[in-house]
Amino acid sequence: MDIVRLSETRDGYDIDTTGWDAYVASIEAGLPAPVKAFVAAPWRYDFSDPRCLHDARLEQLALSEGEDENGRPHEVLLVLQGAWGGRIELRYGQVSRLRVDKHGGPSEGFGDLLLEELVAVGAGSFRHELVFVEGTLLLEFSDFSETQIDVPVPEVAGP
Repeated sequence: MDIVRLSETRDGYDIDTTGWDAYVASIEAGLPAPVKAFVAAPWRYDFSDPRCLHDARLEQLALSEGEDENGRPHEVLLVLQGAWGGRIELRYGQVSRLRVDKHGGPSEGFGDLLLEELVAVGAGSFRHELVFVEGTLLLEFSDFSETQIDVPVPEVAGP
């Protein structure tokens, strides 16, 4: 993680997101719309908001390879079960790097998503690191989309 910090404590984990808003402000002008919407979402690190990915669980990780005029681009689909219900689909296109590190035994899943961070790593290239209780996913890519399906949206209090 480059901006957001995760540390283990006696009682669980401490997550420090204090540098995130300043980081987003420094890069958002040059971001593609889907990436900008994801990294700048006000609920991104609001752990009381059902749209936040914290505590989501891995449901599916799929890698596909197709052929087109540009060669054999890779796409990765990551499907998470939201901590509050619903599903979150993250699609990564033009993937240049995928790393999967799994801890724990073969009968254990990845567990809850503790923290994730999506950062720019070059002109039009991004890295998304997702740290679960029992493993880590790291992707580098240049195309991205997020879809939330049946994820509860908090009601906004009226004036």
